[in-house]
Amino acid sequence: MLKKLSLILLVFVAFSILIPISAQAANITIAINGQNVVFEQKPVIKNGTTLVPMRAFFETLGAKVNWEEKTKTVTAFRGETTVQFIIGHKIAKVNGKSYELVVAPQIINGYTYVPLRFVGEALGYEVIYENGHIIIASDLKAAVSLITAPKNAIDEAKTFSSSHITSKKDLYLLIKNALENNEDEITFTLSNSFYNSVRSSGTVNDILNSISDIVDLVLAHHPEIGYANKWTISANSFNNVISKVSIKFEYIYPKDKLEKMKDEVYIKAKEIISQIIKPDMSDIDKVKAIHDYIVKNTKYDYENLINNTIPPESYTAYGVLIKGVGVCQGYAAAFNLLAQLAGIDSLGVAGTGFNYSGSMPHAWNMIRIDGKISYVDVTWDDPVPDQGDNVRYDYFNVTEEQLAKDHSWDKEKFLEKYFDYK
Repeated sequence: MLKKLSLILLVFVAFSILIPISAQAANITIAINGQNVVFEQKPVIKNGTTLVPMRAFFETLGAKVNWEEKTKTVTAFRGETTVQFIIGHKIAKVNGKSYELVVAPQIINGYTYVPLRFVGEALGYEVIYENGHIIIASDLKAAVSLITAPKNAIDEAKTFSSSHITSKKDLYLLIKNALENNEDEITFTLSNSFYNSVRSSGTVNDILNSISDIVDLVLAHHPEIGYANKWTISANSFNNVISKVSIKFEYIYPKDKLEKMKDEVYIKAKEIISQIIKPDMSDIDKVKAIHDYIVKNTKYDYENLINNTIPPESYTAYGVLIKGVGVCQGYAAAFNLLAQLAGIDSLGVAGTGFNYSGSMPHAWNMIRIDGKISYVDVTWDDPVPDQGDNVRYDYFNVTEEQLAKDHSWDKEKFLEKYFDYK
């Protein structure tokens, strides 16, 4: 049985009055490498995207610009980077690779405007929005301290985490590291490439929900660190553009107790591995030894299940390895931890199991041995009521096709690539 987790989304938005023109003049300041920059043609905001005058912006960033009137093509060069736009088209190219823009480059009042964030990041800069201030820098921390802006804006900018998220993998690893270290909060900024990887309608809530989905994914893949039962995602947003995101985690135990529990279970797991894993074992023999140890030394928490009184530890590796009692999430967590200590690639899988009693949320493990993927459901190989050393192998090292007969899961969330998210 899987434990339900909860999420709260908060969005802090600076609203602006819409005016009936194609692009709204932006009352913002721009600082590049610590120096405020004022363009003769003011930046504008359209559909939540800040657009800036093309030639002035590129040249301020140290790029040379070519304009081809016939094809309406802008090409900028800086070092080894080439950025190319076509006016009115949402596809841009960086070193020949195509990217989809939220808003196309366009002509406004006779001047060519391009998306600020995309250009800045394409040329290797950090770009952060904060309360009407845009910080563009190759060295973000140094630039923040030099910005000529209201003190409260500078103070807020200084609280930014150094984490700048450019991909789902970046965010996945940031969240995983935070949960491993029992962190209360992480704060980060998002790159244009991250927006493009998750954006559907492009609303702030869409982005925050996508971030929440990644938290869910980390907890599904790594139940051994699954001691968080709630998280709150908040964002500072201006004109539907997010400047920074924070995730606050709440844990099922006070931090001092949690740290002691995790230390205890890690020491126990190391002890178990030293006892059951021998130097001459093959990887599949190691998996079998781990599978058998958990079955022989764990009792499924059936009584609490039927009474709806499952204690929090039964969902964790602590419950299985220290208390000897757990439910499927705890079994998967213990297996993951032991497998990783034995050098076996293992991920948790969350889905649905179907048996004689019907269907219910369920968890098991996916392993990779010699480049081949298979599955292990230790919970369903442990007889209920408990039968001591009696071990079944109905769900040991089975294929996807075999498992899918009575298990269902979103396979796109449990792909082989996630083994390499380290």
